[in-house]
Amino acid sequence: MKKVEAFVRAEKITDVRNAMKAMGHGSMINYDIWYRGTSKEINQYNVESLYDFMPKVKIEMVVDDHIVEEIVNILCESAFTGNIGDGKIFIIPVEEAIRIQTRENGDMIL
Repeated sequence: MKKVEAFVRAEKITDVRNAMKAMGHGSMINYDIWYRGTSKEINQYNVESLYDFMPKVKIEMVVDDHIVEEIVNILCESAFTGNIGDGKIFIIPVEEAIRIQTRENGDMIL
């Protein structure tokens, strides 16, 4: 199992959700966040604030190893604008997962 974390433009979250749902990957968590990007991203927006934060959405999913590439492709396609600041994706190994209600574990809970 892998945890996929993506930071995308706030205005692209509906496109991402719809693309994931269309491909049968509806289970995800998202948070509205403020993200401080690289100097290229900050300079693009001419941000003059003390912290240089931009609104983003953080998406989290735990998925089977064999669909990680598909998930990444969907994220890249649906969150893409072609501009600096489109976002980032991180892939993190998951050692174990447990469903509290039934105590099922591992891939069974996906």
